[in-house]
Amino acid sequence: MTNKNGHKFSIITIVNRENVYQEFKSELSKQKDVDYELIKVNNDKNQFTSARKAYNNAAKKASGEYLAFLHPDIRFLDNYSLSDIFSKIEKINDFGVAGIAGCPVKLRNGHYILLTTLKQGEKCQDIGDDIYDTTEVQTVDECFFVMKKDFWEKVPFSNIKGWHFYAVEQCLRALQLNKKNYIVPARIWHKSDGASENIQYVKIGKEIVRRYGNDFPYINTTVSKWETHGLKKYYTPWTRFVQSIVMMHIRRNPKLYHTGQKIKHIFIKPEE
Repeated sequence: MTNKNGHKFSIITIVNRENVYQEFKSELSKQKDVDYELIKVNNDKNQFTSARKAYNNAAKKASGEYLAFLHPDIRFLDNYSLSDIFSKIEKINDFGVAGIAGCPVKLRNGHYILLTTLKQGEKCQDIGDDIYDTTEVQTVDECFFVMKKDFWEKVPFSNIKGWHFYAVEQCLRALQLNKKNYIVPARIWHKSDGASENIQYVKIGKEIVRRYGNDFPYINTTVSKWETHGLKKYYTPWTRFVQSIVMMHIRRNPKLYHTGQKIKHIFIKPEE
């Protein structure tokens, strides 16, 4: 049910570059059969120290039953892309966090797997293993995710500073409350190549492990698997960081990336 005098969905985006936002806004206006309000969070002068603080500030103002957090470089591949995503999410009973890209709980051979139909980068290329229906995951990617507002009111974003792991953290907190997280198929293009991993990424990841590691044998994200116990949790963040940088460069070469995908599928599959 839509909130009184409100909308079904509140779309929230953090804006660092006005031209990127204006393009996003223009593309969004072409989407059909979607009841939404758009909330712009201006951060062009570094008004916020973290995505969490910015999103909490915006969510307080939102009138929607659902809060949708989108990067402003998200683009829609047809006029019903957003409607189809939101319709699928509305059909999920009592979820924690829903998105369009994620990583499953169970892995084979200890390797993370990215599940998504999302296209990414300047060349609009496939980046993960396709899904064909609503799929349960441990965590979702930050580029596009949704929570019900009443869930956010109970579990607002935490006080961790910085710009990483905010959707991952919400997923872990949902799991602690015995809720499940899901992803849905989407006809979406994320124009960024995803190469945002830096030293802060590693430091925030280690803080996530410190806060939530006791409740999870490992934490799977769309970038890598994070160990939560033993000696591995101290040194693997840095090896994963190097691996992720290498993967970002590989993704920029579509031919090399797809060859790597074919080889991976011979050896690595999600557990049934």
